[in-house]
Amino acid sequence: MSWTWYADVGNCTVHSGAWREGRWAAVGRIPAGRLERGDWEITLLSRLEEAGLDSDDCNQAVLCLSSPNARSAVEKFAARWLGTGSVVAGEDFAVEVSTDYYDPAQIGVDRLLNALAAIERVGKPCVVVDFGSCVTCDAITAKGVLTAGAIAPGLPVIRTGLLKAVPHLATGLEEAMQLLGRECTPAGRSTAEGLTLGILASIAGSVDRLVEIMRQTVGRTAPVVATGGDAELVVAHCEVAITVDEMLTLDGLRSAYETTTP
Repeated sequence: MSWTWYADVGNCTVHSGAWREGRWAAVGRIPAGRLERGDWEITLLSRLEEAGLDSDDCNQAVLCLSSPNARSAVEKFAARWLGTGSVVAGEDFAVEVSTDYYDPAQIGVDRLLNALAAIERVGKPCVVVDFGSCVTCDAITAKGVLTAGAIAPGLPVIRTGLLKAVPHLATGLEEAMQLLGRECTPAGRSTAEGLTLGILASIAGSVDRLVEIMRQTVGRTAPVVATGGDAELVVAHCEVAITVDEMLTLDGLRSAYETTTP
């Protein structure tokens, strides 16, 4: 039975999965930094094998490229191990989402894919939050137009910035990265706890405020859907109600590809 491999290639992670018979399989993330080594290919191949997917049955690799630098590695993986060519959203097929941005070319294809999938998931208007290297927050109107957006530092950017600006916090920051997602005291009583609380509160607080601003544009009751590698972690600390959908970008990629490809 034939299947299609989809991959959202971001700056920090590659989120991929296989679509077969109306269901996702072999879904997972790998750090983008691993693309410089060969072991990431073994990880992906193991996932496909565990899901019972034969590489000979792959009919296409469909990519969303937020990190053009990783393009060569992913396309080589598809050609070598899956025996198929690759098509790229926004280049080889269109993403049919309207926008009133001054320059639509400035909007990342991943944000358009998220908007497309969010409209299918929760309707319109809606607000979409994507937790990647940066946190993007986009507003979609009742007519389905991506009309406004914001870009804020995400967890990877904050971590990198702290290491560069205050390197003496490196030890505490490393411990804080291990504490993230666990229960910790409301007020940090160590450097690591203080960093954990500060990082989570700063991102969650930004999201709450950005959602409020986006709702002023498209409607105060607009549902909010979130995706991205750190979505579950941060949303747990937000005050606004947010539905987390790990597959949002991949489903948008699949929808765009299936809609525009004969």
